[in-house]
Amino acid sequence: MRELASGVLGNGSLLATVSARGELLGLWWPHPDREQHLGRLRIGLELSGRVHPLDEEPFEWTQRYLGDSTILRTVARSPRAMVEIDDLVLPDQPALVRRVSADVSAADARVVVSCRPELGGRDTTLGAYVDESSGVLVFHRAPYALALTAAAVGEAAAEGFGRVEGTLAVELDGGAELVCALGDTPAAAIELASSLRGTSFEQHAEARRRRDAARLAPAPPAETVELEPLYRRSVLVFDQLADVETGAVVAAPELDPDFVHSGGYGFVWPRDLGFLALAFLASGQADLVERALRWLAGAQEPSGVWQQRHWTDGTPAATWCEHQLDETGTVLFAYEAAWRSLRDESLDEALWPSARRAADFLLTTLDDDGIPCATADLWEERDGCHAYTAAATAAGLDAAASFARRHEPELAPHYEAAAARVRAALDRCFWSEEHGRYLRTLGDPTVDVSLLGLAWPFRAVDPAGERMRATATAVERALGRPGGGLLRYEGDVYAGGNPWVLGTLWLGLYRRGVGDVAGHARALAYAREVATPLGLLPEQVTEDGAPAWVVPLAWSHAMLVLAARPELDFAPPLEETAREVVRD
Repeated sequence: MRELASGVLGNGSLLATVSARGELLGLWWPHPDREQHLGRLRIGLELSGRVHPLDEEPFEWTQRYLGDSTILRTVARSPRAMVEIDDLVLPDQPALVRRVSADVSAADARVVVSCRPELGGRDTTLGAYVDESSGVLVFHRAPYALALTAAAVGEAAAEGFGRVEGTLAVELDGGAELVCALGDTPAAAIELASSLRGTSFEQHAEARRRRDAARLAPAPPAETVELEPLYRRSVLVFDQLADVETGAVVAAPELDPDFVHSGGYGFVWPRDLGFLALAFLASGQADLVERALRWLAGAQEPSGVWQQRHWTDGTPAATWCEHQLDETGTVLFAYEAAWRSLRDESLDEALWPSARRAADFLLTTLDDDGIPCATADLWEERDGCHAYTAAATAAGLDAAASFARRHEPELAPHYEAAAARVRAALDRCFWSEEHGRYLRTLGDPTVDVSLLGLAWPFRAVDPAGERMRATATAVERALGRPGGGLLRYEGDVYAGGNPWVLGTLWLGLYRRGVGDVAGHARALAYAREVATPLGLLPEQVTEDGAPAWVVPLAWSHAMLVLAARPELDFAPPLEETAREVVRD
């Protein structure tokens, strides 16, 4: 497993992660999912012939992004030196630029870069050499090449057979600017790296700031000034994790490429992307919404269902379940939310065939009682008939009915009636008088945070009704942890069984929906407290608020944006007849 990332940099094609000590951990290109190209890349400060790695003690480190940008500054301090490392990924080229500045008195100080590549995720059968004409150090394994160079002429060396390493040494002279460029051939990587040596870091930084400012420009303000930094950082995270070519968004930068501790994170889940689409709408990112929804339509199976997860090019990725029906319902829900927010007739027309296929598929999954068939749950850990799945299915069918009224009105009553059946079955079959709350799964009374989904965002039951209030109270009591965190469910052990940031935000979103202003504020305060010093939200945190697993998680940031902005009008109000609850 790779070290947890502290910072993330990217341009939609090249994605990079950086440790809290300023070490470059991972490089993905030409998409932010499959191809990871870096084993290790370290920087050292050479003083009087001895190299002092900047990512080792006695150095101590602090980090920050420079304002509302994705330019990352790491400061390493030791008794002998203070070193600043500024990192950025160029806005539209596959290159990362690093500026190293140091306050040292030694006249012979040098910056030494050591690199051990893993091109295409492989550390074998690689080649390496120093290009004679340019002095660029290049590693290659078709169809990838990684080139390292510096603005000033330095010494470069490569060694090894199959498993290769290389070093680059540059006179410090107050500062050194380094370039790490990728290409599909050694010649392409060398050409790009060489061409960038003539541009100063400040020029690159200005281009990066313009790109980041353009992403933030359409974002309306957060509800409070205190939330603004975390909210704006979330919008920039979306931009970094989104594939600029396809519109898909990975769940997180991959940290477990061998799938030893997890099923992997560098993939696209339709459910996550559905929630992200809602966050894009809330933050004014119309371009990201349209690209994501068109990608979803293209990734759909001919049957109408969406597979568990995909690569960013839309092809299905490895899966461990037949299907997760909540994902299909969530996508339909996001489609309708986009129409209500954007009123984009062209997009709506393009999505209607996909919406109809999805709705028709969901109809085939309902039993005589109106309950969706057995499927994997939200957390991908157990099969059964789940309350959350039923809520997502009802919301998806309601969305399809609204779609149909715009495109094929004769279909609307069919979808509407099916949605009403699911809602009635949900309240009739999943409510437990014995437990005084809804059950997460037929036959399973475990308290689960996903039960909040019945009310938010899907509104399959009355959020303010006694039953849902009792369920939300049970969720908070059973799953709440000291400090405000919330577990996914009772007995959760995944990756240590820590609180999930999105769980607390989910409860806050529910609380806002029923007029509990204080409950909503508590959730937002918790998110601010557990955000990393760089304003990134992990998947899980320890009870004292430290990141415990993948950083950043796109879904966590989506929930923050949705909680930080005024509530969206997600779906059309249901007819009163459709809201009638059938009880035994």
